[in-house]
Order: sequence, then C-alpha cells, then structure tokens
Amino acid sequence: MDQGLAAVLGAGVGVVGTLGTACVTYLATRHQAKDQERVEHGQWLRQQRQRAYEDFLVAYDRFAGAATAMEDALQVRRTEGLEELAVNLKDAIEDFGSARVRVAVAGPHFASQSAGRIAILFQDVRRLLLAWRDAQTAGDDTTEVSTQLQDSRGKTQLAYRDFVRDARTVLESPAPAAGGTSRWRGARSENSDREP
Repeated sequence: MDQGLAAVLGAGVGVVGTLGTACVTYLATRHQAKDQERVEHGQWLRQQRQRAYEDFLVAYDRFAGAATAMEDALQVRRTEGLEELAVNLKDAIEDFGSARVRVAVAGPHFASQSAGRIAILFQDVRRLLLAWRDAQTAGDDTTEVSTQLQDSRGKTQLAYRDFVRDARTVLESPAPAAGGTSRWRGARSENSDREP
C-alpha cells in the first residue's frame, strides 16, 4: 500500500472515530440533562405536595377548632354567639374545601382519597352541629345528635391519621426514578377503599 493511501485511510479512520466519539458524548450529555431535569421536577413536585399537605392540615385544625367551639357552646346550652360560631364553621369548611382541592391537584390519588374522606366527614360534622343547634333552639332532645357527632368525630380522627400516614408515605418516598413517574400511577394506600 502506498503511503498516500495509508495517510488517507488513517485520516478517514480518525474522522470516523472523532465523529463517533462526538455522537456518543452528545447522546450521553443529552441523557444526563434529561435525567437531571426529571430529578429536579421530582424535587419540585415533592415541595408542592408538602405545601399542599401542610395547608390541608392547617385547614383541618381551623375546622376542628371551629367545630369544637360550637360543640362546647352547645354542651353548656349557650345561645348567645351561636350564629357567629355557625358562620365560623361555614368559613372554616370553605377554607378546608380549598385546601382539599390543592391536595387533589398535588396528588397522588391515594393521598387525595384520604383527604376526600375527611372532607365528607367534616360535612357530616357540620350538619350534625347545625342539627344540634336547631334541636336545642326548638327545645328538642339532643342526645341522639350528640351521639352521632361523637361517632363522626371518632371516624374523622381515624381519617386524619390515615391522611397523615399517606402524606408521610409520599414525602418519605424517594423521588420518582429518572425513567419517569409512572410508579405513582395507580398507587394506593392499604386502606384506600375503606369507608369513613
């Protein structure tokens, strides 16, 4: 083989090798950038969920405080200020509904379901407190309503515990894998089908 041909072939192999190395480097860098983007998104999503869960728990405490204040007033048969307490209860449940929507948006589905069970129970608590107020105002017996309220309170406490457990499960789990977030789809808590 003559020296000129050997030089051309050598240069050709060098060019192909350089192009191959450049392609591999480009693909590896691109893959690494996508992985980094997914990790950052996972961290951002976790922060959004944490904020939504914290807001939800603050709204829970506000409603629980308003419900307790109204129940305390009804237990001592206090009539003054009941309307204001009822308005506070209504405002608290509206705030709670907004916080519940933020949890539904933040997800995942099983945490949203836990929050939804509490929302249903809070509606029942509000209905029972207003029924108690109305029965007391009319001079009717309030024993049955009081008993139902205690039952709803117990169910609400269990649902609260379930929500906290589900929220911790989400927040303590590793960020979604670089390959995607599909493992969250269809995730359920062990009690997600349990009735409140």
